[in-house]
This record gives sequence, C-alpha cells and structure tokens, in this order.
Amino acid sequence: MLNVLVSGGSRGIGRALVELLAEQGYRVHFLYRCRDDAAAEVVETVRGRGGDARAHRCDVTDAGAVDAFLAGVAGEEIYALVNNAATLRDGHFLLMDSDRWNVVVDTVLTAAYRLTKGCLRSMLHAGRGRVVNVGSLSGQVGQAGQANYAAAKGGLHAFTKALAREVGRYGVTVNAVVPGWIETDLVATLSEDHRARAIASVPLGRFGKPHEVARVVSFLLSDAASYITGATVRVDGGVGS
Repeated sequence: MLNVLVSGGSRGIGRALVELLAEQGYRVHFLYRCRDDAAAEVVETVRGRGGDARAHRCDVTDAGAVDAFLAGVAGEEIYALVNNAATLRDGHFLLMDSDRWNVVVDTVLTAAYRLTKGCLRSMLHAGRGRVVNVGSLSGQVGQAGQANYAAAKGGLHAFTKALAREVGRYGVTVNAVVPGWIETDLVATLSEDHRARAIASVPLGRFGKPHEVARVVSFLLSDAASYITGATVRVDGGVGS
C-alpha cells in the first residue's frame, strides 16, 4: 500500500483529498493544526468506507513539530506529498504587520519547503514519487488585500517549476493545482452580494466542489500522469482564462 501525506487535511479541499485517496487504496497520513474533532471525523468517515487514514496534529509553521512528525514516519516510504496547508490574514499592505505576513508565508511556502525536504530523500531513494502543491489564482494574478497570500502562493508556483527540474531525472514529478472559487468554509462566509459577484466571474456559472479539485490531484499522483511535471493545472471553472 502506497503512503501519501496531505497537509491541511481536516476540512475543505484537504478533506476531500484524504477521502478520495483513501478510497483509491492509498494509506493517507494527514496533518491538521488544531481541530481534533474535525480530524477524528475524517478518520471515522474513511475507515467506515474501508480506507486507511491517519491523522497527525502538527502545526506546519513549527519546525520542531514538523521534524518530530517526519521522524515518526521515517520508517515508511512516502510515495506522494500534497502541500495543501494554507491560511488567510487579509488586509491592506500598509496596515499589514509582520505577524500577518509571516504566518501566511510560513503556512503556505515555508511549510512546503520543510515537508518536501523531509519526504524527498525517500522518493529519490525509491526512484519514484509525486509532489503536488495546491496553489491559488491569487498567486498568479494577484488580489488586493492579499499581498502576503499572493506572495506565498506565487512562491509555491515558482518552487514547483524549479524543483521539477531538479528531481525529474530521479523519477519524481512535481506539479501544482490551482483551484478557483471552491465551496469551502471560506466561501460559505461570503455575503450574498459577494457570492453573486464571484459566481458571475466564473464562465461555468457556479462554484467548484472540493472533490473536483481532489480528482485532479489524484490524477497527478497516478501512473497516467507519469510524463507530466512542472505543470500548473487550473481547476477554476474558467475564471482564470
């Protein structure tokens, strides 16, 4: 059974990823920051369907916590890593203090560095592996009030392309998936007016579902995607076209 690691796996896109990948026969380790109840619910759901999911409470901005987690799974070959953890601390740039900047960059970009570095050696040793980074349209086109988030996601996109060039010769692929407006907890908090304007911007005329992103990630982990690396795949209903 192949091991997959998903960061930010207790809700939204991350939860959909854990459930789908476990259903497809992977053993899925997933990280979450603080919602023990949500993580337990994911594990229970997966096991109820006959899958194997293992929750690990780990703050990905804490280097010591990440190192401790990686030491705990050091004996297991990680076939694939999905860097999905993210957070928002929006605000006008001139009013953005260093704490709001740092927590977003640490959660999105630095955590991807730590987790990828921790998993990559076993992938190189095995001569195979998959890394998928969950990006954002904000990191490609920018978004007012999200200088921190756009910078972090933009860095993740560049990291994807650079690392793909480094490790391709060893049988490891590195790709990015870029969701658009997806029905998550964040979207659920939008006002009706904001939701209407957002939907109007999407050529397909609706928000996406977390499982629609998960299916694309699953494809990139599969043998069918063995000749795809350094790619950025948008799952956005056409909003970024």
